[in-house]
Amino acid sequence: MTSVRLLPVVLIAVIGLFFVKITHLVANSDTFSGSTTQALAQETPGVQQAEPTAESETSAAVDNADVQQDTSAEEPTGFVDGMKVDPSRSSRSELALLERLALRRDELTEREKSLEMREALLKAAEKRLQQRVDELRSLEDSIKLASNKRNKEQEEDLGKLVSMYQTMKPKQAAKIFEVLEPNVLLEIVKIMNPRKMSAILGQMKASSASALSLAIAQGNSLEDDVESMGMDALPQIGN
Repeated sequence: MTSVRLLPVVLIAVIGLFFVKITHLVANSDTFSGSTTQALAQETPGVQQAEPTAESETSAAVDNADVQQDTSAEEPTGFVDGMKVDPSRSSRSELALLERLALRRDELTEREKSLEMREALLKAAEKRLQQRVDELRSLEDSIKLASNKRNKEQEEDLGKLVSMYQTMKPKQAAKIFEVLEPNVLLEIVKIMNPRKMSAILGQMKASSASALSLAIAQGNSLEDDVESMGMDALPQIGN
């Protein structure tokens, strides 16, 4: 009877223990669920805050891209050395090289202009020099013509003198020849008739006739022949 009574007591104790266990498990389950929910609630604002941050960063990146695009669109396209250059696509070294090339081209252009100016000045100077040469040649031709004309006139005048002396008596012509200028006398003698001249020489003084004959033979002037003969060769006055 004692064992029979203990069994229900044990069963009741087991059932009570089991009930306590279940109650404890349920309580722990509610606590875990509440803490989990609170943790999720605490973490959710961070997520909600993170999402606007990503959106703001995306919007800022889009705005920066738009600003850069607007800046590049507003940035003017330049011309360097006659070539179209986009500064947004060219590096600084390339732009510097193009600028140096442009400066070099300007220097070459200025040098070419300077050379062209010098060439023009040289051509102008050459033209003036040629004009001067032509003027000198024209003047030389005029002088030659005037000289030839003068020589011809002198020859005509000399011919007239020769004709006059040849018609004179030898004694009269001899007196004139002795006092005539030596160079003029030599020119007259050269074109006179030899027979007429020999008659005149026969009437001249010996010193004058000798000097004249020597000048005719050597082709010298009578002044040189007279000086070479010396004062002793001249006739003495009163002898």
